[in-house]
Amino acid sequence: SLYSLMSQLIYARVLYPCSKSRTASSVFPRLYKGVPISEDQVYDGCAFIGQQYKKYIELFNHGYEALYRRDFGRVYFDCTNYYFEIDLPRQDKQKGPSKENRHDPIIGQALLLDAELVPVAMQMYPGNESEKPYIRRTIEEMKQRYKVSGRTVQVADKGLNCARNIHAAVVESRDGYIFSKSIHGNGLGDAEKRWLLLENDANVFHDYHDREGNLLYRLKSCTDTFSYSFKEADSSTGEISETKFSVKEKRIVSYNPSLAAKQRAEIMRMADKASSFTTYKKLAREELGDASKYVRITSKDKSGKKIKPIVAIDSEKINEDLQFAGYNLMVTSELHMDPLQVYHTYHNLWKIEESFRITKSYLDARPVYVQKKETIYGHFLICYLGLFLLRVLEIKCFENQVNAYDLIEFARDFRIVRKGDGTFINISQNRAVNEKLKQLTGLSNLDALYLTEKEIANFFRNCLPD
Repeated sequence: SLYSLMSQLIYARVLYPCSKSRTASSVFPRLYKGVPISEDQVYDGCAFIGQQYKKYIELFNHGYEALYRRDFGRVYFDCTNYYFEIDLPRQDKQKGPSKENRHDPIIGQALLLDAELVPVAMQMYPGNESEKPYIRRTIEEMKQRYKVSGRTVQVADKGLNCARNIHAAVVESRDGYIFSKSIHGNGLGDAEKRWLLLENDANVFHDYHDREGNLLYRLKSCTDTFSYSFKEADSSTGEISETKFSVKEKRIVSYNPSLAAKQRAEIMRMADKASSFTTYKKLAREELGDASKYVRITSKDKSGKKIKPIVAIDSEKINEDLQFAGYNLMVTSELHMDPLQVYHTYHNLWKIEESFRITKSYLDARPVYVQKKETIYGHFLICYLGLFLLRVLEIKCFENQVNAYDLIEFARDFRIVRKGDGTFINISQNRAVNEKLKQLTGLSNLDALYLTEKEIANFFRNCLPD
């Protein structure tokens, strides 16, 4: 059945992520009460569910909401991409800016979490498309599918912060936003940059310390009306029009001394690397990477005449980056929120970054070895649902007292061997995780050598949602 296929693929992805072929031949037979499913059925099944992957996410959300109430008062959004070890782009697998600095074709993935940081939606998109429009599309679709009529505060990093998305949030949807904003380059004017560093009676930083008295971070804020504009092409005529609007916005500056030390060390490392490229010929032969922003190349003289390229270190850029090390700027429409509340809300984005890390490193979402678009989407649906299962266990069942990494470690370690007389031998070895789960579930026999069928069934009742 489709239920057996999907549930076994999800469990297998959490327990032992591997190829579809090996999953069918080696993992399925070892699942507790698993049913035989062939390799062909796995591939056909992935293609089948991949065709309508959003409907299956909606189905799982419906089951979740029968047990738990969703909070859409805030939603957290971010994007990532996955590489394919292929030579030529094809379908959605296109060349684009890789999050892992690879040159292979990639496919994009947008992820949306609710206020409790439980996954709500996933959107796949071609690797050569900008991620910025997908926050609008994904949230609009979420509101339509789940009939969300209330106001939603969108939380995202500076990669999603643009005038078009702010307009969509506050003007079109009557929603709110908390975004970070780049403090480098042309992202801020000179006056705004000076304000970041300014500290006087009218610009007071509030310090926050840990229990030992060490400085964790500093915050200050201001509220003002800011002007935005964006250009957009009409979908039917192609005519480009400009939209201008103003928003009353609170801006919060944070300074983190630990982050400052880390960033300064990285800046000096890149500056040292850039300083070793003294000739244009050497520069052309080597891969500078991020250090290239500290190299200035002059190819014309003051009169505009072409000259032999002169390579020099951009000391002004280095000094500016050192000056702003440790600083971050957050902008929000939520004028009633105090700076500390905005700071904590924004920094919940680490959970979505962790979600991508779990999907890539623990659920082995990439590299992807299937080729058909529908099968690829089916593969990512299973990875998403594996993440969804882990988050439900972590956040709702265990109320954040056990993290997703411990759950993965426990699930992969917990193994039993059937004796043949109705009992099982427990061959799991990780006592540390077992002890933590024993205390939370009350299952004192989790690490017992011998387990009965009834005890195993009781374990599943206590540790998994119905």
